[in-house]
Amino acid sequence: MLNRFLLIFALEKKLRMWRQVGYSALGLWLGLGILRAQDPQFSQFFANQVVLSPAFTGITEGPRLALAYRMQWTAIPGYYRTFAAAYDQPIFFGNIRNGLGLSFIADQAGEGNLTKLNVLLNYALHIELTRNSALSLGLAAGVMQASIDFFRLRFPDQIDPNAGFILPTQERNFFESRIHEDINAGALYYNKYIYLGTSVLHITQPQQRFYNVTLTNPAVARLPIRATFFGGAQIPVDRNREGRQTIGPAIMYRIQQPFQQLDLGLYYTIDPVVIGLWYRNQDAVIGLVGLQKGMFRVGYSYDYTISSLTNRISAGSHEVSVVVEFDKERRVGMKHRRNYPCPRF
Repeated sequence: MLNRFLLIFALEKKLRMWRQVGYSALGLWLGLGILRAQDPQFSQFFANQVVLSPAFTGITEGPRLALAYRMQWTAIPGYYRTFAAAYDQPIFFGNIRNGLGLSFIADQAGEGNLTKLNVLLNYALHIELTRNSALSLGLAAGVMQASIDFFRLRFPDQIDPNAGFILPTQERNFFESRIHEDINAGALYYNKYIYLGTSVLHITQPQQRFYNVTLTNPAVARLPIRATFFGGAQIPVDRNREGRQTIGPAIMYRIQQPFQQLDLGLYYTIDPVVIGLWYRNQDAVIGLVGLQKGMFRVGYSYDYTISSLTNRISAGSHEVSVVVEFDKERRVGMKHRRNYPCPRF
């Protein structure tokens, strides 16, 4: 009986150790593998428009503050946590409308606490084409900083067959922090009912590695350019209520070599409530609800995982956004409109 008990105890100890190995390997993959994966993303694409494309900078009538927080795959150890904040406002030089803003993105992933920070200064030029259509051209420049907690990483040479991760590692060729330049650009066309836009991120393709080793092909460690194309419409349902009830189909396509992603969405607005549904190709179904009242907008969305990861394993993703638009009187002689048709969540 005692021998059987000792055998069961030893098996349970082994199982706990290899479970820890598995979680640590997954955390290491989340922490280091992301360096060659996609950028962090949000499901409320239009809640923080300046982050989506610098062409949105200063598109509102007054100053705007946007905040967003995302928790992705919350059941997985070392799940992704992303925070974004942006401030922008219109600036006029004579009759020329410009936009100026500052955006900030912080992303943390993995049990090794891989942290990435982007701080960008955003500028946009808004060109009125006709009374009911306009073109915006945007540019953003700043720095990208990444850091990792080396002492929270786990390596194969640390594993003791009986006690788990107790041995010192010989891995020492690490940068624990790095800073690189980052440049983005974007364009947006819109009229009373439709909008078409694009953004091109990481034009300088900054280096994305922590190992201090010589690479035979340095290009493999660069962050690929990310191109985004989006468009949609805002269709009034009840014309007697001045467009307060609308339907808004939307589409978004992103490519960041070798990754591609297609999103199809639909918004239904019954002022002041916005209900949205998005389908992310072979990855997730996204439901969102937003409330817009006065100068405030608050939104919540949930991603239900439909990929092979399954929602049972990932527990899905949660996202919250808050936007404050500070109103401002229109300038005499300016024809720009307040209600550009892009979604607000």
